[in-house]
Amino acid sequence: HYFIQSNLSMTELKWPITVKSYVKEKLTHGRLTKTNTHPLQGVIQYQDTQAEEEQPESETSRKRGGSEILGDPLRDDPLMSDPLSDPLSDPLSSDPLSVGDPLSSNPLMSVPLGPAPRSKPLLSASKSRRMSPPPPVDLWLERRGNILSKFTTSEKLTLSSGSNKQDRGGGASSTLPEKVRDRLEQLDEMEDGPNLSNLTQAEYTRKMDEMGKCLYEAWGSEQRVKALKLAIQLSKLLLDTSTPQFYPSKFVMITDILVKFGGLVYARLKEKSAVVQGHVTIPLRSDFTPEDVPESAKETASNWFYKIASIRELLPRLYLKLSIIKCNKFLSFDQHRTVLSQTCLEARGIGDPLVANYMRCYISRMGALTDPLFDNYLHPLLNDALFIYPQILVRGRKLKDIPVSGYCITFTPAYDWLMSCLAHHLAPEDLDNLIAQVAEIKNNGILLNAILSSLPQQYVSDHVFGLVDQIVQCQETAFPVFYLLKNLGEKLTSNVTSCENMSSRDRKKLLKIVWSQLSSLEGKIDEYMECAVTWLHFICLEQNNTKDLDIVLDDIIKHLLPARTFEACYPTLDKMLAILLSSQDDVTQLFSLSKFLPFLDLFQKESVKVEACKAVLAAFQKKNVSKTSSAVAVSGFIYIGKALHNSVNALTNEDQKRDISDLINSFISSVSYDKNFEEQLGFYVECRAAFSNLDSILASLVQCVCNLAIDTLNIIKGNHGKKTASFVRGCVAFCYITVPSIHCPFTRLDLYLLSGEVALMNASLVQCDSLYKEAVTLISELPATLPGTDGRQYSTEKRLVDWVSRYVSSLLYVPDNPAQQPLIFRHLQVVLDNPAQQPLHIFRELYAAVEAYPHWTSHGNLKVRGLMLSYLLAVGQPSFSFQIPNVESNDKLYGQNKKYLAQLDSVIDLVLERTTSYLDAIANLAQEADNIEELRRLLDLLVGGLDITRDGPYQLVSKVASLCYEGEKNFTLLQYTVGSSTVRSTQMSPLLIKMHKEITSAH
Repeated sequence: HYFIQSNLSMTELKWPITVKSYVKEKLTHGRLTKTNTHPLQGVIQYQDTQAEEEQPESETSRKRGGSEILGDPLRDDPLMSDPLSDPLSDPLSSDPLSVGDPLSSNPLMSVPLGPAPRSKPLLSASKSRRMSPPPPVDLWLERRGNILSKFTTSEKLTLSSGSNKQDRGGGASSTLPEKVRDRLEQLDEMEDGPNLSNLTQAEYTRKMDEMGKCLYEAWGSEQRVKALKLAIQLSKLLLDTSTPQFYPSKFVMITDILVKFGGLVYARLKEKSAVVQGHVTIPLRSDFTPEDVPESAKETASNWFYKIASIRELLPRLYLKLSIIKCNKFLSFDQHRTVLSQTCLEARGIGDPLVANYMRCYISRMGALTDPLFDNYLHPLLNDALFIYPQILVRGRKLKDIPVSGYCITFTPAYDWLMSCLAHHLAPEDLDNLIAQVAEIKNNGILLNAILSSLPQQYVSDHVFGLVDQIVQCQETAFPVFYLLKNLGEKLTSNVTSCENMSSRDRKKLLKIVWSQLSSLEGKIDEYMECAVTWLHFICLEQNNTKDLDIVLDDIIKHLLPARTFEACYPTLDKMLAILLSSQDDVTQLFSLSKFLPFLDLFQKESVKVEACKAVLAAFQKKNVSKTSSAVAVSGFIYIGKALHNSVNALTNEDQKRDISDLINSFISSVSYDKNFEEQLGFYVECRAAFSNLDSILASLVQCVCNLAIDTLNIIKGNHGKKTASFVRGCVAFCYITVPSIHCPFTRLDLYLLSGEVALMNASLVQCDSLYKEAVTLISELPATLPGTDGRQYSTEKRLVDWVSRYVSSLLYVPDNPAQQPLIFRHLQVVLDNPAQQPLHIFRELYAAVEAYPHWTSHGNLKVRGLMLSYLLAVGQPSFSFQIPNVESNDKLYGQNKKYLAQLDSVIDLVLERTTSYLDAIANLAQEADNIEELRRLLDLLVGGLDITRDGPYQLVSKVASLCYEGEKNFTLLQYTVGSSTVRSTQMSPLLIKMHKEITSAH
């Protein structure tokens, strides 16, 4: 038309164009040559390729029925090498779904497509060298979780797996026979899926999970077509790149379903391959060969390949073909290798670089799952990925909704996986060539990141300076440099051994280069912190590297303090603190850093600061194996403990208080000044002032001070001098002052008793007397119940009985204090009606307090009365069982003085009288089994310790024995008359016999 309008003739042109006859050229190449065999016949009847490679090319072609799978019939016709040509747009003389695979007519199967030939390939296949075993299958599972957690979006998503019919080659399909066109339209309708918009990420994910569940349910209900339909719909979702930052996560979720779909098909084919012999079904063995597969199973496998090959759109066809690639083993031993190589070429027809690269990622993933040792397809696969690399930057700069750096990061999982798969098959010298070739590519940040992520740690460690030089030179906005520095640090620290083998000089040189880059990230605090946490770990791997740690911590503080930037970085600061604590064998060494406490001050939010302080004390508790006395460490731990202590308020529950107290107590018990007891006591005084609101810590401090006093006693071997006696009195005074600050009454009772015993052992009798009396005054304050550690209420009676038992056991050795007697008995005059100066003044107070306790049960009352009587019987002995050094107990102090014994006798009379009155007042006392047991113990005590010839003891024994007869049928007093070593005189036997007769006649 141009020539007609301009009135020009061909002879007037300077460059005349030769007219070509396309019909003749096509006939010359034999494209329209009629054949009676299907082009994929070689796939079904494929023989061992290794045997064929040894034969001449012409003979191999004849064996395959004239159809060369990897031949190049269109080598001389560049017009037919269009990678986007639709294999279903060519006229067919028969139905592709009934005859064969329409993909066989696709030039992509035989023509090396893509860019023009390069003068130098980026990578060349190396079959003879493998550096390490193939990547493990679970390597993808490790990356899967990271991808799903990292690539998220808050934008609204669209779920649409349908496609425009005009995009399906409608013009070309008009040339198809009507029957074929109808079948393809039915398949297109089957491929159309849901069309939903304005979905959140959670809704989108849930919808895809529902589609996957429907696929499995359809398969389980024998609806194979519906399952295939859902698989196609899911694969079409990968065409949508409107939200690039979510595409990697979408790819992971969808391909997981497709891999499971392929597994279902494989399991179905294997099930159909089972052989039935009589009533026995023999399953196909796991290492089967195509010869073991029956023809029916092979036909089913072929049908699956034909169905998937008939999918009109390229992307779902490739994904579904790869999903069932393992099923090729039912037809041929190594046909899957050919399919992998062919799919690499077909993937060149995908225009979007994001979709294309993730398709290549899926190819390599399925290749690793199907045949990990086969790697011929990986080299061209990565070459293609490298060739389209410049398109990524071009497309990223055109996007308005996402920065170019964010768009480039979405490619990292795909390139990382490709590099990882290839790196497992390359020798070290090949890796050197790979890095050199990548260095020649401009703006190669994504590729450098893939190299760092995929190459072996030892290799990266050996070539770290070359890699860091490339990173420093990669000053581009398309891919952030901090990301590369972060990945380099993570790779170096992934293997502690090789990292520790790096010389100190190299470490400092590397750190200087890296940190100079980090310090230049002004205004990019998030990027700075991500890198800093990684390289902080690198620094901590070298023990005792306090100088570099101080420098780094100082730089971190300087970056975070302005404008209170640290408030947005608490999670990263937590990671840094965890690295610092885990890297140190001795946590106290951290306090030698001048910047450690200022670093802790960055945790200013209340809850965050509490957790940080807990972490420090927990690390010290876990790792500390020896005592410490470092003033710097002690001061630092007290500072941290104060922060925890001050966080306790009315809203803090008991579990939290207990956790905090345990951590602080662990620190207190780990501080030791050896034999410098005065400094040790000063440390306890400082702790008491710092942690005064936690009962558990105060109780622990009292116990520590008591241990200090006993250690002093042991060192001087019981002979106090003026200085040591004064020190011990100071320890007891500490306890006397501290115990009243504790809220729990029983804790106070226990500590008063403990402190009093320590004072008694150190012959500090005045303080001992005061502590024992203070304990007695607390009994009247005891409530009926107290909450336990589980929150439930428990009676205080049992604990009080146990405490009274321990109290009277130690009270036996406490001598009376004559100087205090006139004041002590002032409130007991009404009870005992005795002169002011009396012995056993502490016991008299104890008995009065116990009598006044209003919450006794009959069982507890009987038991505590027995304890009181036991004490009185023991204190009346002329000599106690043992003596406390430098202390004269009442046996020595009174020496069986008649007035003393008379006072003792009057106290016993009073106790027995009160006991008899109690027994008379309580009805049905013998009806309870626990009471019978206590009555038996009380009877044993009375018979063995009292002279029952006296009227009072006789009446009490008779009363107790009568209750025993009442509650126990087999009981008899006659047991006390035969072979009893507790009976004081044989004259008591007739009285017991008489008592027995009286009681039995009464009953």
